[in-house]
Amino acid sequence: MLNMITFTPNPHTLRITPSSTEPGRFDWAITRDGVVVRQSVRSFASQGASEANGDAALRDVTFQWRGAR
Repeated sequence: MLNMITFTPNPHTLRITPSSTEPGRFDWAITRDGVVVRQSVRSFASQGASEANGDAALRDVTFQWRGAR
């Protein structure tokens, strides 16, 4: 008997954007179907720092999403 593995893509997307309130800084937001699920509370000095922090939050959201299914 052959077992098939079903891959379900993550419906969440991490977006890094320049801060609208603090020039030269960056914010992140996690969206699902165009709706913000979670976003950064503070801005970050670099795009990389914002992405690293947002990626940790994305892993948390993904873990919760997989556990709820």
